Amino acid sequence: MNRFIASAFASILSLIHIVVIAGLGFMTIAALSDDRRQLSSLRNLFGIDEGHVIFFVIALWVGYVLFTGLLSTAVAINENLERLNEKLDDLPGKIRGQ
Repeated sequence: MNRFIASAFASILSLIHIVVIAGLGFMTIAALSDDRRQLSSLRNLFGIDEGHVIFFVIALWVGYVLFTGLLSTAVAINENLERLNEKLDDLPGKIRGQ
């Protein structure tokens, strides 16, 4: 059951990566564009000043990287612990066989 949950979580995490990176990419393009309509929509969406939009987008990128880095690390640790657990389960048989 634990392996299924970890596998499902890893798949969901991959899907979230794709969606959020695409959204942040579009936000970055909108913040850097000369089109005032796109910039205005970002300002209205988040309620920030025009000069601070790019800083806000950069802060979102950094926050996303930190958050998903922690989640990805947790998934990797879980996978490594499963491998170590399997090796430890096989260890008594190998010791008795020698």
